[in-house]
Amino acid sequence: MFEVTIPIGFGVFVFGVPMRGSLLEFTLLCILGSLSFSALGLLIASRARTIEAVSGIMNLVMMPMWILSGVFFSAQRFPDAVQPFIRALPLTALNDALRANMLQAVGLTGLVPEVVVLGLYVVGCFGLAMRLFRWQ
Repeated sequence: MFEVTIPIGFGVFVFGVPMRGSLLEFTLLCILGSLSFSALGLLIASRARTIEAVSGIMNLVMMPMWILSGVFFSAQRFPDAVQPFIRALPLTALNDALRANMLQAVGLTGLVPEVVVLGLYVVGCFGLAMRLFRWQ
């Protein structure tokens, strides 16, 4: 909760970033994003045997997401051929949903594609992790 509240509060009070959307919907999007990344982390942890392997797999998964998803620069600048892949990333869906809700007051009904992507990651990664995980 603090990891979202402090930076958003800082942006609102110090830089005047508008918070136009519903706070409840914003919170629900944050929870859905948290669940999707938790499920992805659980899937990675279910396959790795050592802490070094977890670190390597996480870098392999997260680095392309950070580069492609619009965190640091616009995802629209990448070629059209990779846009479907970029749209399927959970970080892209979360970024787009949070920006639309916060800056343009788009409700959850207007964010169906992003919510579906995040929901598929929650269900898919969690289900796969539960299927693959073995105590050893």
